[in-house]
Formats: sequence, structure tokens, C-alpha cells
Amino acid sequence: MNINIDFGNIWEALSAIGTIGAVALSLWLATREEKVDFSVSLSSGLGIRYNNSTDDSPYLIINSLNKSKFPLTVEEVGFCIDKKDSKRLAVIDQRYLGEGSDKIPQKVEPLETARYVFDQDKIIELAKKTWGENIEIRAYVRDTTKKTHYSKKIKA
Repeated sequence: MNINIDFGNIWEALSAIGTIGAVALSLWLATREEKVDFSVSLSSGLGIRYNNSTDDSPYLIINSLNKSKFPLTVEEVGFCIDKKDSKRLAVIDQRYLGEGSDKIPQKVEPLETARYVFDQDKIIELAKKTWGENIEIRAYVRDTTKKTHYSKKIKA
């Protein structure tokens, strides 16, 4: 008894492998989620305000740049000392924001920035009351996808 299996020629096999690869790639591209990419920076300033008036009080500025390919909405901004810390100084109300701040919630189109201005002395006082002396704080922004984006730390 002689069993002979015919696998066809090599070109048919490579064609089948290519077809399976193309279907797998197209399924992966169709089902992947777009990545949410939000860049948050925290800086301090003194002097010229949003409307070009001068002011001697220091302020903190949170700039959040939407690097995603789709619009995102800022749902909450605030301050924390660690990404895993549950104690946060959350700002979800417009009355705590300084002149020149965007609204909360704020829709941010791709490659646009939302800006939030705070009185630095008030934020540092609240941070020291919440977490103690000699701390470093970071800003955070939470979008409507419930993802939280953080800035680098600054000394409070």
C-alpha cells in the first residue's frame, strides 16, 4: 500500500498564506480602537494675564493638548501628588478657574489645546493642607472616556 499526498505547487501555497494574512490584517485594522492621546503640562506664571492686563499674583496654568485623531471632551481637571493617590484636588466647577480659562466640560478638537488658570497661592495652600509640607504636585485632566492624563511634577 503506497499513500501519496499531493500538496499542489508552491505558488498555490504561498497564495493561500498571503490571503489568510491579508484577511487577518484587515480584521485587526477594522477592530482596533483609536488611541486616546492627551498631553498635559503644568507651568507657573506671573505678570501678563489673558486680557493683557498685569497682575502681581502668581498663577498655575494647565495646558492640555489633544494629540488624538478625534475630538475629546475634558470632564475634570485638578491636582494630585501621585498617579495612584486617591486624594485629588478636583476642579469640576467653573468658579475655581481663573480668568482666561476654558470651560469644564470643554470639547477639544484634534491638535487643539484647553487651558485652565488657577491662583497658585490657593492651590499650594490646599495642597499643603491635604498632603503636608514639601511636596511635589502634578496636574491631571480626565476626559469623557474616563482616562486620566498627568503632567510632570512641580515643587509646591
